[in-house]
Amino acid sequence: DEILTYSKLEEGTPVLDFVMIDLDNLMRRVEQESKALSGDKEVVYVAPDLPDERCYAEGEERYIHRVVQNLVGNALRYAQGRVEITFSAMGDVFRIDVHDDGPGIPESDRKRVFQPFTRLDDSRTRASGGYGLGLSIVNRIAYWHGGRVRVGESELGGAKFSFLWPRLQSLRESN
Repeated sequence: DEILTYSKLEEGTPVLDFVMIDLDNLMRRVEQESKALSGDKEVVYVAPDLPDERCYAEGEERYIHRVVQNLVGNALRYAQGRVEITFSAMGDVFRIDVHDDGPGIPESDRKRVFQPFTRLDDSRTRASGGYGLGLSIVNRIAYWHGGRVRVGESELGGAKFSFLWPRLQSLRESN
């Protein structure tokens, strides 16, 4: 599934069906889906204090869902015990953040994690499966939504991945 998704996103212009997405609902769905796979780790959606109309953004829903799933799945691999999901609106830009309390990512490796087939800790990730494409997929989805993804330090002590994109696709800057 990861290889097929990545190749579709990489091969040209994918067919995207942009709709208004209820991000609060999407985050709650991913939280519930992730809890089933999290074992003894806690996955928590921290709902923003936003008026209802500010909780909607335009995007391809299955791909935005995939972004959050991939980021949470990655965070669960490295978290000590907690993963937090949240989103915010900054003017006409939406931002989804996924925090974990794991070891974090060294600054020197932060760009490299988005390259296809990259794994920073081979011995650890080989046992957990996957191809090292999850974050590359997130990066391509961000590109096709006129957005970007970045990684930094979380207040929880581990990594914080942020996906930013225009609230309305008509407001996109050209890529």
